[in-house]
Amino acid sequence: MVLFFFSNLYLSLFRANCPMKRPLWSIFLFFLILLSLPSFAEEEKKSPPNCISTGWPHESSDLKPDPALVFGTLENGLRYVILPNQEPKNRLAMYLNVQAGSLQETDAQRGIAHYLEHMLFNGTTHYPPGTLVDYFQSIGMAFGPDTNAHTSYEETVYKLLLPNSEKKTLQDGMQLLADYAGGALLLPEEVDKERGVILAEKRQRDSASSRVYKAKIQQSFSGTLLAERDIIGLEEVIEQTDSALLRAYYERWYRPENMIVVVVGDGDVDLIQEVIALNFKELKPAVQELPPCPDFGQVKENGIEALYHPEADLGYTQITLGTVWNEEQQAFTRDQALQELRNYAAQSLFKHRLNSLLNAAHSPLTQASFYTGTLVQRWGYATLEAQSSAEQWQDALALLHYTLRQTLHSGFSAAELERVREEIMTSLRQQVQAADSRRSSNLARELVYSLNNNRVFLSPEQEMAVYGPALTGLTVEEVNASFRKLWSHRQSIQVAGNAEIEGSEQILAVFNTAGVAELAPWQEQKQVSFPYLPQPEHQAEIEQHIPYPAIGVDRYLFSNGLTVNLKVTDFEPNQVLMALSFGSGSLVQPSPGLGQLAQMFLSESGVGGLNQEELQAALASATASVHFRVDEDSFQFKGRGLSSESELLLQLLHTHLYDPAFRAEAFERVQRRMNQAYSQLQNSVEGMMQLEGERFLAGGNLRYGMVPQEMLQQRRAEEIEKWLRPVFQTAALELSVVGDFDTEEILRWAGIYFGEEGRSRTGEQIEGEQISFPAGKSLHRKVETSSDKAMLTVAWQTDDFWDIGRTRRLSVLASLLDDRLRKQIRDALGLAYSPYIFNRSSTVDPGYGLLRGVVVVEPEQASLVSQKIRQAGATLAGEQKIEEQELRRALEPILTSIRDTVRNNRYWLESVLMGSSRHPQRLQWPESIQSDFAAVTGDELLALAARYLQAEKAAEVILLPEDPKKTQD
Repeated sequence: MVLFFFSNLYLSLFRANCPMKRPLWSIFLFFLILLSLPSFAEEEKKSPPNCISTGWPHESSDLKPDPALVFGTLENGLRYVILPNQEPKNRLAMYLNVQAGSLQETDAQRGIAHYLEHMLFNGTTHYPPGTLVDYFQSIGMAFGPDTNAHTSYEETVYKLLLPNSEKKTLQDGMQLLADYAGGALLLPEEVDKERGVILAEKRQRDSASSRVYKAKIQQSFSGTLLAERDIIGLEEVIEQTDSALLRAYYERWYRPENMIVVVVGDGDVDLIQEVIALNFKELKPAVQELPPCPDFGQVKENGIEALYHPEADLGYTQITLGTVWNEEQQAFTRDQALQELRNYAAQSLFKHRLNSLLNAAHSPLTQASFYTGTLVQRWGYATLEAQSSAEQWQDALALLHYTLRQTLHSGFSAAELERVREEIMTSLRQQVQAADSRRSSNLARELVYSLNNNRVFLSPEQEMAVYGPALTGLTVEEVNASFRKLWSHRQSIQVAGNAEIEGSEQILAVFNTAGVAELAPWQEQKQVSFPYLPQPEHQAEIEQHIPYPAIGVDRYLFSNGLTVNLKVTDFEPNQVLMALSFGSGSLVQPSPGLGQLAQMFLSESGVGGLNQEELQAALASATASVHFRVDEDSFQFKGRGLSSESELLLQLLHTHLYDPAFRAEAFERVQRRMNQAYSQLQNSVEGMMQLEGERFLAGGNLRYGMVPQEMLQQRRAEEIEKWLRPVFQTAALELSVVGDFDTEEILRWAGIYFGEEGRSRTGEQIEGEQISFPAGKSLHRKVETSSDKAMLTVAWQTDDFWDIGRTRRLSVLASLLDDRLRKQIRDALGLAYSPYIFNRSSTVDPGYGLLRGVVVVEPEQASLVSQKIRQAGATLAGEQKIEEQELRRALEPILTSIRDTVRNNRYWLESVLMGSSRHPQRLQWPESIQSDFAAVTGDELLALAARYLQAEKAAEVILLPEDPKKTQD
């Protein structure tokens, strides 16, 4: 599948999401790609007259697009495509896709494409500065999830997820997209205000990973624009940007024939077409002359190079073997699609070999991956990347090179290919069966990817028709030829991170030594099958059925004490989620950090009869999967798969519970990964918050944040096994199932696979601890890091989770305060990129919860911003009235989100069914969730603010950078 195989890497790595907020721990920093452009005078000499694409990818292909797509083009050249889709109900994803990004900048404009993206949220024809976000919040759109944008190499995309598809809402949304396209105000005072936000974003995104990535891109793509420019821009350009510079780019590239409106969702197609035409038909290019194309350059395709990039903050050593080559832009045809299928099969085969290396005893590798693809239709790449400790980088490099040579020499086997063939075919079948559950925003992103990469957008059924027969006939010879072709170009060897290396000469020496080692045949994995345990002989019978008709849930109590909670849904056709809950989780861990290790340890160990890699091989023809989780008050095996795999899922849950594995080599691997993780955490302000800040806010309780590393290093595999085995064997079981399934089948299989006697009949009720919150106290720490940014947290103690009305209102209070701080700290002062406020209430520790504000800022501004957060809380605590407009802005996006949430299987599994045998109130909450939130009043929020947000009750954590180089000096 074209999109399934290749779009995820693009969507996650090669763009900058802004200007909306993101939780700090979820920000992906690998988007920072170096680019540059020659002057336009040079471009006109070297390049074709313009690079504006017209028409549609399928018009030059022998592939037909998804028949559900509706294509159109206005007289001015603006194109649009509409895809009807039912999830989420009554919502529309609307994107304005501008086919220009940072590659279209001149030398003097480096960073302007991204700056301009920010500015379109700061004043357009119909939405003056300061009004856009307020309006869309008032109709139920969240700032970030529902209104966002991103800038990449050759695209800038503006995104709206409308709260409904009514004509008025549709018109308002389309009017905004039209404003983005041609109504930017670009007021000088707004340009100046946004400068601080963009510099703050640049600071926030700086990390060891991003610095390593930029160094690698510079080497790999030397000779091209990718090696010379950062999407977010040069600081000196950002500092000097003015309205004229922004408008020059805007008028040159924001032109109707260079833009596509993409609409996906649950709406009337004729109405959508009418509204598109109404809003965009008068749009005209501000500059008549078509802009010239830049000279993108070419990579060298011969030779071999080595790079050493020291980066102590990374916390581990990263070894990369890569190759790049030049690609000609061409139509996406069936032949090209099938060649990419062969490349993907080769990629999957080699990944399996890497997994075998990872699972081997005493492997020098702690992570490994391999991926290949094409970047902006101009450069192909194949990248083999792994992690090791600093001490084992030479062994890791030698092993990677040896395995690559081994594969290039002898190729893959028929047995290896058969596994990959089954995996790919299973993925294709899964997509066909899950087609009706696709989310509109995901489909809109995939459509944009297809259009901007000249790919034909196919339906899951079409992809099965294209790839299925080719997959059946795929031969080992074809896959081996594809793999060898990938590595027939210039190679680079890159070592980065915390290893102490003399230089690139030492890297080449290790590489060359490994290159003459005698090759042995690849040791193929033994053939395995699942399930391997006999079906249990004893079957439990249902003793009681307890229906909950108000929420469509049924509970069944079995004769052996098993509790089964079921909810049949149509939200995700042909799919099912399951969870087996038992025990008391980390609340009863014998030693601090044991639960943290146990979760990783069991996931790495596989099951008793099969290690992790063998289990994955045995499940090649299935989508079903299970993972282990240690929660605060329970252990859980969670599974998901197709409805047709329901029995297989129950067999997987049964095997993990009754035949768990505690493999020594898996524990060794987990320990090495944890050591690397701690090393990385110690060298960033975000990491230090996990190491010390969370524990400080919890009064030193070791269940919060990461336990001290020395404690974790003392833990042993035997401790985990001694702790968990008795629980696995005797604890009461609660099985929860949500999705599209047959109730009678689930009940019969549950009685078979979990019908044994001898278990506890009720779950153990254990309460947490009294947490001593450090009200009025501060924790200030210096962190040895090369990233020049500070992280601050201001927190107030609230309360535990179980008064659900209070917890819901605390979330609205956090939303209201979040909006105030966005306007004050980000919009008015430009001190931060994404300040955010949230409340999290404990489900186990009585009386404990935190409402906190978190901001990454310039170090010199940390104390000032902390003071402003505390002042904002105190101001709210002392107010007498919250204006109705402000309350609606905080509340309406939450109500919209709830309408989507209650049509989500994960909500019903994790927030309602799981743990409901211990906490029956969970089964009552869905009845009131919409009405209770809708009934929230300003007076209720002020009462909570007065109770919790007093200035003297706040605690503060400020983490400041200390450059290790300066410290050494």
